[in-house]
Amino acid sequence: MALISNWDKTTIKLLYGQAFRAPNPFEQFYVASTTNKASPNVKPERIKTYELVVEQYLGEHLRALGSLYQYDISGLISQTTDPADGLLFYDNVDNITARGVELTMEGKWATGLEGRLSYALQTTHNDSTERQLTNSPQHLVKTNVIVPLVTDKLFAGFEGRYTSSRLTLAGNNASPFYVLNMSLFSQRIVKGWELSGHINNLMNQKYGYPGSGEHLQDVIDQDGRTFWVKLKYRF
Repeated sequence: MALISNWDKTTIKLLYGQAFRAPNPFEQFYVASTTNKASPNVKPERIKTYELVVEQYLGEHLRALGSLYQYDISGLISQTTDPADGLLFYDNVDNITARGVELTMEGKWATGLEGRLSYALQTTHNDSTERQLTNSPQHLVKTNVIVPLVTDKLFAGFEGRYTSSRLTLAGNNASPFYVLNMSLFSQRIVKGWELSGHINNLMNQKYGYPGSGEHLQDVIDQDGRTFWVKLKYRF
């Protein structure tokens, strides 16, 4: 459901939604070892969302967006330990409230130059314990830039992502990190052919994500610098 109000170059939206997610086969039936068991009776988790969005155009090329939101999740499907036998299994164990604000600035020009910068501040906690959720960063910053190197034929793309520290299952904090990715994409240089390449983690940053109950590591290290190249022909 959405209520929308328009003024000159300004749009205000009030959004409300409901949804559910049914458990997947992994959460219901997968048994990897003697440390976990199946959960055939786990039920769907449900969410209600409330969001206020303001969009403002600044001249011909820039658009600013701001949003306030709250998400209420009931019966979150999460991994937990059965006290009767000490085995891990998935169950509807938590009711969660997430609140946040997100600010975004976008720009687009006729030359093909595009850019986007966004910042999100959020808090996510368990309603029963008031504890912050694991692997839930409070600060997120994203940057995207597309630069035309040869008009309408060759483009370079840059993507940056900052993630603040996140709580781990052991009560520690996974370190904050910033990752920069780069892409090159060509089209219409030779009829029918497209060439693209991508480098993940261009600066070879060392970072990791909090592990879950079945992992031995408290923080799981992620890949360093990786790349791929793709050549495609259309006919």
